[in-house]
Amino acid sequence: MKRGRATKLGLVTLFSTLALGTFVVQNNTEVNAAPLGTELQYYLNDPTPEPSKFLNIWNSNGYDLQPDPVYNVQVNDATKTIYTDAARSVWSVVGGVFDAPHYRWYKSDDGKTWSEVPEWQNGHRKNMPINASEEGTTWYQLDTQYWNYLTGWLAKTHIYSNITQVNALATSIDADSVSVSTESDYIYNISDELMNVTYAHATVNPTNATGTIKWSTNRPELITIDKNTGKITANSKGVSGTASVIATYTGSTEDNVKTVVGRSQVTVGGGLINQVAKADDTATFKLQGNTDDFYGYWDDNNISVEWYSKQASQKDNKEKLLGSTHNLYYTTNPVSKTDNGNLYRAKIIMRKGTKKVTLTTNWAILTVK
Repeated sequence: MKRGRATKLGLVTLFSTLALGTFVVQNNTEVNAAPLGTELQYYLNDPTPEPSKFLNIWNSNGYDLQPDPVYNVQVNDATKTIYTDAARSVWSVVGGVFDAPHYRWYKSDDGKTWSEVPEWQNGHRKNMPINASEEGTTWYQLDTQYWNYLTGWLAKTHIYSNITQVNALATSIDADSVSVSTESDYIYNISDELMNVTYAHATVNPTNATGTIKWSTNRPELITIDKNTGKITANSKGVSGTASVIATYTGSTEDNVKTVVGRSQVTVGGGLINQVAKADDTATFKLQGNTDDFYGYWDDNNISVEWYSKQASQKDNKEKLLGSTHNLYYTTNPVSKTDNGNLYRAKIIMRKGTKKVTLTTNWAILTVK
């Protein structure tokens, strides 16, 4: 597959002989679509790499919710929408607090040439409704742009989504099963909103099923979940526990209401787990959550963790600094009965140039037997 160039946009003509189908975006407005089975030959823009995260804190720009690689929709079914969610790194947010997102969708009707979707066809919306009137395939890519009217569009940041292929099928296809996964299986219930969100994803079998997925949970006191996008947000009240994330597939026609359900789980907590130790033994407190990038992009000069303790009866300002580490855990000295009930927490400090971000976990309890 070759990457296309902007100059190729001029090759698109109104009466493309390659386009046999039609694709309706909004208000019965028709655009040409390629025959089913056509392969994509050119990109317009290389997709922005997957964002680098540490404990769900963004270190680079990217998409938290990419368009699905393929959408299969039955002809004349107007129930599906391409959902997306782009965001910037914590450092970009700190340096550009007045920047706002602007959305530009691009499409290819033949797999070779690309053009911008006009605003009146939903081309400037974050999420794009799709509705097909005849069989065919169309490809889409979103350019999420961050800029403000003070700095102007010349200083804008571009975040390019993955390319999605939309297939319009003549008949509905059922799903036999649905599997569910979450990008992180642990999210924080503290007030800092940088660490309390993740996304659920559903994979249907067969993959060309034309129905719709809706999301729900059995523990609304722990998490909220967007019924359309699968965005999971933890409570910020310190309530901890495990919640089920439920995907319900429904058939795409009125006479086909078959439903299939899939489930996964996500744990909600404050970042540290209570520990139990015997007298004269040690206890280890470890940061929970997505820590995969800690030993990757981050190095010892960019991130450190300060560890604190206090007695249960003391106020937070009486906490004692135990030390600073470049590890994700803290191991105590041998404990005694007098340490029973003591509290421990961590303060994560991240630096990039002159910028600094700090995040603090919950207090975890040490029980000494």
